Amino acid sequence: MSTATNNMKLTHDDYTVAWICPLEVEQIAAMIMLDSEHERLPQPPNDHNVYTLGSINGHNVVIAGLHSPGNNPAAVVVTQMRNTFQQLRFGILVGIGGGVPTRTERGNIHLGHVVVSKPVGEHSGVVQYDHGKAEVGQFRHTGYLAPPPTVLLNAAREMDVRRAMMLEDPLLNHIARIDTVRQGLRRYKYPGAVNDHLYRAEYVHPNQSVSCRKCGCDLTQVVDRRAEDSDDDDDDVCDEGRQLVVHRGTIAAGELVIKHGMLRDELAKQYGILCFEMEAAGALADFPCLVIRGISDYSDSHKNDRWQGYAAAAAAAYGRELFFHMPVDDVKQCKIAEHDVKQMITQVDSLTQVNRYHQIFDWLKPSDPSTNLNEAQERRQEGTGLWFLQSEPFKEWKSGTRRYLWLHGIPGCGKTVLSATIIEHLNQQLDSSHVVLNFFFDFTDTNKQSLDKLLRSLVAQLYSGCEDSQKELDKLFSFCKDGQRQPTYESLFATFLQMVNYVEKIQIIIDALDECKTRRDLLLWMRNLTSSGHAGLHLLVTSRKEEDIESELKRWLHLEDIVSIQQDSVNDDIRAYVHERLRNDCHFKRWQSEPSVQDEIETELMKKADGMFRWAACQLDILQKCLDLRMLRESLRSIPKTLQETYARILASIDENYRQYAIRILQFLTYSERPLNIQEAVDIIAVNLSEDPPFDPKQRMPEPREIMNICSSLVSLVTRQVGGETLMELQLAHFSVQQYLKSEEIETTFPEEMTKVSMIFQKGINEISARGCITRICLAYLSCLDDQSPITELKKRLPLAQYSAEYWMDHARPAEAKEDVQKSILNFFLQQKQAYTVWGKLFDPDRPWEKEPQQWRKMATPLYYASLAGLQHAVEPLLLEAGADVN
Repeated sequence: MSTATNNMKLTHDDYTVAWICPLEVEQIAAMIMLDSEHERLPQPPNDHNVYTLGSINGHNVVIAGLHSPGNNPAAVVVTQMRNTFQQLRFGILVGIGGGVPTRTERGNIHLGHVVVSKPVGEHSGVVQYDHGKAEVGQFRHTGYLAPPPTVLLNAAREMDVRRAMMLEDPLLNHIARIDTVRQGLRRYKYPGAVNDHLYRAEYVHPNQSVSCRKCGCDLTQVVDRRAEDSDDDDDDVCDEGRQLVVHRGTIAAGELVIKHGMLRDELAKQYGILCFEMEAAGALADFPCLVIRGISDYSDSHKNDRWQGYAAAAAAAYGRELFFHMPVDDVKQCKIAEHDVKQMITQVDSLTQVNRYHQIFDWLKPSDPSTNLNEAQERRQEGTGLWFLQSEPFKEWKSGTRRYLWLHGIPGCGKTVLSATIIEHLNQQLDSSHVVLNFFFDFTDTNKQSLDKLLRSLVAQLYSGCEDSQKELDKLFSFCKDGQRQPTYESLFATFLQMVNYVEKIQIIIDALDECKTRRDLLLWMRNLTSSGHAGLHLLVTSRKEEDIESELKRWLHLEDIVSIQQDSVNDDIRAYVHERLRNDCHFKRWQSEPSVQDEIETELMKKADGMFRWAACQLDILQKCLDLRMLRESLRSIPKTLQETYARILASIDENYRQYAIRILQFLTYSERPLNIQEAVDIIAVNLSEDPPFDPKQRMPEPREIMNICSSLVSLVTRQVGGETLMELQLAHFSVQQYLKSEEIETTFPEEMTKVSMIFQKGINEISARGCITRICLAYLSCLDDQSPITELKKRLPLAQYSAEYWMDHARPAEAKEDVQKSILNFFLQQKQAYTVWGKLFDPDRPWEKEPQQWRKMATPLYYASLAGLQHAVEPLLLEAGADVN
């Protein structure tokens, strides 16, 4: 490490180049690349960045890090930096990125290589994609970002030419400035080609909490690239002592972390992308930069930190070498980047408003209806729902002749997909005076089951969609001591009504009123909303035709505002769905050469569909398993008539070897307050209550997605974005599934010859039995936790830990009278001292809203927590244990 300290103190105007590096591992590498370091300079009060000042080959450089990765932090850092150092000409954005395992003129992209942005065709070198669309596998290009200045492009081109003629690579010499013998710098050592593994795009990492080596990733899934690599020039391989490979081309920037091989390849294909990263869009909004990324992973689920140090060093080495190909005078003659100082100050103010925006959302914590919208749009068959969009009631509602509509229909008739169709149609016709708000009540998500959650979501959507209305919510935020207190329902509703006044026309679509747990409050709120007097407010709601909903809505709706979803209209949509699936679903490929068989299936299903999309989908799930015509026709002859009979048939058909697994999964999904992520579900199955220890990670399913094979038609696997991470969640496939499993119909809908099987399911999914089993599984899992591990590491390694800590008492309360449950609770409280300690680190029953409990707090006694949770059967033994006289 050869950076020298120079006590020379320059002025702000002496610095001409910005070096931006988001992560600590990148900042250290950048600092080591300096020839000398300068004294710090004073900063304006609104500049909160931390700078390292120095020089490379006569160029004065400002190094700035980010407090967190992403486009918004990058934009804030760049804006504040340019306001402080007003003579900055351009920047280099240097760090690590996720590579695309494609082939360029320099050969295959490997870990440890460097990718540098370069204008290609009509693209500036960096393209921005929209993360919301990327979730569903689509790349939506949202703008061309500022291209690198000519002086940087010329320097990069000259560097390529000079390096090609050199016997010794200057980049490797720069990397050698980092003394990897020193303990703090060992992570920058070259990991070696033996640790460069590219897995097939479709092969998903089994356990995100541990490395490929520890979780035993299947090495047969590694792509063999040796044949292609052998065609490359021997000097152009990424190996110590040889030349570092640099690829130049298009880099993609966005907020979404790309962690799926198939999604990576699909997005990369559209624009010839070589690398994915998360900061360039913010930095390049109006500041010319060259983006330099060392490849530390392949943008798939097999991410790890092994290559981060070397990749950061490689990128920093390239950044340093650039300064040896740019004359100092040429840089000084560059135009000062775009905006003048007054505009920069204005931008700082606007970023302050962005910060306020994030404060508001952190305070309200609104649920995101786009997840339900995206799921419903994915399920929609093209061309369906047009019967309603072209109907007179909808045309009159859209035009304003009618202000309110209630659509009701039988379970499984496609109301949610129809709601999504309506929202998509309205969004295509938006103008500046028009706002569309939506909300989906959802039985699987506690954040979408109450009036409070609905109101918070609508307020947040309006705050985002109408800038003029923001001042009203800002007032409430200030009144609540800048978010230190939560708003009351009355104050939030009053604020919402004030915000609505800033919009000429507002259309609100609310789906599945029947899945709201505070239905009485919801119906009263709807009546109050419609009597608010806003002429431009239009409300459309959907639900089943349930007595309390119908009774309340008829008090203020006209008869012509009530639309029954008719069987004939829906049957046409069902026919289109069945027709499409039979001809294009790979599971029915065996019948593609037999159009008469396809027609036979379609005809038989349409005879009994009776307007139930859900029923038709389940029958197709069953029929796709029929391997020959005899088997198919037997299934068609015995098609169940109702959804309930269909669910019974699905349960009865579950393989006996899977039955206990299925019961356990259905227990959790039926009675849990939230869906399970797939890693939690895998560990639930792996727990064996009759063994000691009850949980062994080696017993996990090797391929988590295969959990869908256990009871696939009753559950669904959904991809969601949570805190920047892509999660796969397991949930019941439909509200009617939960209702069936909670009902007494399991006993009456099974075929007579399957009575014994029906009793097994009825006993297992009965609420008391189910919650008792869930309690025992959670406590058994907690008993296997290690109190020496950091909590963040523990939660990654044992994904069911957080759920078990948070919810075991909720499940125990109604089931604690069962002897085996009592025994598990008392064993946990009295014998499992280590597990009890870890539980307190994961969850604080006194402050259940806190995501991260205070680690230093002193835990109360088991007696206190048993009393707090209302575990009456545990209190008496705990009193006796404490020496009390219960008499």
